[in-house]
Amino acid sequence: MDKYLIKMPTKTNLNGDQKPAALKGTPKTIDKQKEKNTPTEKQKQEDDYVEKENTPKLRNAQIAKPASKRKNQDTPTEVKDIKNEEDGENPPKRRSARLTRSTRSMAEEGTPSPEKEKPEKLPFIKYKGAIKYYTENHEIAASADDVIQWIDKQTTLDVVPMAFDMEWPFSFQTGPGKSSVIQVCVDERCCYVYQLSKLKKLPAALVALLNHPKVRLHGVNIKADFRKLQRDFPEVSADPLIEKCVDLGVWCNEICETGGRWSLERLANFIAKKAMDKSKKVRMSKWHVIPLDENQLMYAAIDVYIGQVIYRDLEQREKVKLQNEANFKEQNGDAAFKAVKALGETFLDKITQVTI
Repeated sequence: MDKYLIKMPTKTNLNGDQKPAALKGTPKTIDKQKEKNTPTEKQKQEDDYVEKENTPKLRNAQIAKPASKRKNQDTPTEVKDIKNEEDGENPPKRRSARLTRSTRSMAEEGTPSPEKEKPEKLPFIKYKGAIKYYTENHEIAASADDVIQWIDKQTTLDVVPMAFDMEWPFSFQTGPGKSSVIQVCVDERCCYVYQLSKLKKLPAALVALLNHPKVRLHGVNIKADFRKLQRDFPEVSADPLIEKCVDLGVWCNEICETGGRWSLERLANFIAKKAMDKSKKVRMSKWHVIPLDENQLMYAAIDVYIGQVIYRDLEQREKVKLQNEANFKEQNGDAAFKAVKALGETFLDKITQVTI
């Protein structure tokens, strides 16, 4: 029977594994076929199959691939012809040899530096004068009376400038508090600080000092201070004080022909060439609490001291400007004066000749 059995070929699945064909026949023949399909024989068959596939010819055939042909690509000569045609239709624009303003300035002055100019460091104001500090009603009245007597003794002066400023507490919840401090300065060697926290009404001597006919009150945003003082102390009338006061920022714009709104700190930088320490810790401190500490007293004194310094400087500049304008008109006439004035001349410096 064995010689009539046909051995079926093995099948391979997609993974390359060989599956033996179904065994047919009697039990004896099936046992013989199982013995032939032992693991050793299977391993030999797989090794033979791998060796056949790894022959040099088969490897070269698998690796070698036909090179793809170039399609629809122009030859170098055709590309050059296309470029020449485009250049003929749209020739390249020639760069103008004329120098622009920016290139001319760079050529004359050199390439501008990318670094910004560092701001000038100014020295801080150091006040070494006296600070007279009063909190009681009678003390404030006596001090104001002493200042009035000193003003009356200045017989050679028609106007006595007096720096004026105020301080009050501020809260982001409740807003500005009641006027707490008034500081004045008529002489750079002494500043007066009056704390109003205990007062329900301003002393008559202090009101008389503010309304003295020879006193010219000055400060920055001083009109708003007078209006607030009137709201907090109705015995003070703001209108007469506003009429005779001088706002240093407005006066600076008139003399120096500048523009914009000024703060006391900026005026100190521009006019006096000094820096002010406007620390928020002191500026927003409790000005209504008695007594004031040293930092608060120095802050209040410096405000009116530097105000008096700025006033003196602007006063001197105004005199020089008026004198220069008069001399120029006398030498060159009104027409030349108007022409030069239209060009932005401030006449803060002396000008003797002009060419138009």
